This record gives sequence, C-alpha cells and structure tokens, in this order.
Amino acid sequence: MKKAERSNCHFAVQQASDGKPVLVVQLYQDSIPLLKGASMGFDLLGGIGGEQAKKLAEMLNEHVLDLFLITGGESGEVG
Repeated sequence: MKKAERSNCHFAVQQASDGKPVLVVQLYQDSIPLLKGASMGFDLLGGIGGEQAKKLAEMLNEHVLDLFLITGGESGEVG
C-alpha cells in the first residue's frame, strides 16, 4: 500500500568542501521518519556562482510548498 509522507521545507545555499555552491533542502520538522538525520541537496552545474544559486533558492522557496516521499508504491509513481 502506498503511503505519502510530507514535510514543509526550505532551500538554502551552502559551500561544498571544494568551494562550489550547493543547494540544500532543510526540513522544518522530522515528520518523515526515513529522512530523519539525513541531509539532502543538489550539486549545481559548473559556472553557477553564489548569487545565481541564491536566486535559485529564493525562487524555489517562493514556489515549493513541501517535500514528499512515497513508500510502498512503484518506483517513479506519484500519488
């Protein structure tokens, strides 16, 4: 049986150990047990600077409501 779990989230920019900006996803609550203690983020394409990364994070924060994780269904299935 499919189960969808959701958590409000926030996008932020941090620097990776190599100095490149990365986009990280920060959950407001530990409401998704499988993600408790996990860190999630995105490596950005080469050439994207800190200011562009910040604009991307701001845009996502304005338009993304929450993060969801679906368990018990087929891979790639959204419900």
